[in-house]
Amino acid sequence: MTIAGLRALLHEIDRQGGPEAARQWRLHLPDDTQKGPNPMAQPVPQLSSIPELPLRSTPAAEPQPLPVGQLLKWGDEHDDPDVRDQAARARIALYGLRQRHAADQELAAIAEEREQLEKRLAEIQAREAELAPAQKAKGKRKPVEYPAAEVRAWATANNVDCPAVGRVPRKVVDAWREATGSTAAGGTS
Repeated sequence: MTIAGLRALLHEIDRQGGPEAARQWRLHLPDDTQKGPNPMAQPVPQLSSIPELPLRSTPAAEPQPLPVGQLLKWGDEHDDPDVRDQAARARIALYGLRQRHAADQELAAIAEEREQLEKRLAEIQAREAELAPAQKAKGKRKPVEYPAAEVRAWATANNVDCPAVGRVPRKVVDAWREATGSTAAGGTS
């Protein structure tokens, strides 16, 4: 049935009294012979015209489902070795399912806890950023005003304690200047 056909049918039902008329079988719908019999125009059998089926003298007993434990026990105690094997395989499968279920439960709990901790950490970091004083931007170091290699060589020759790397301490530079009378600039550390 097309949408247009369905709309026409609904319109005809509404015109003849609506859903209540349809429930009481008072509709007189036209028979569309070009498209085959109209199922809506066919008489619907009444319940009184349907013959009663004879009832079984003894109702068939439907098997009641057993709890898993009882079913496995039944399988373990069965005479048929195939049934016992099925019970053993079922126990192995159930053990695997229990292990996987437990692992999934623990993973879900870990994921939830991680989410809560990450949220709390973000809150703490935001609060810390509010309270912490603003940091100065680090700039480049100023170039040294002495030839570092020359000062280190002088310090080694004169048994003055001087680190081999990094900035030369001011007291070493001052001692070098006083000893050499130099005010030279340049060099790197």
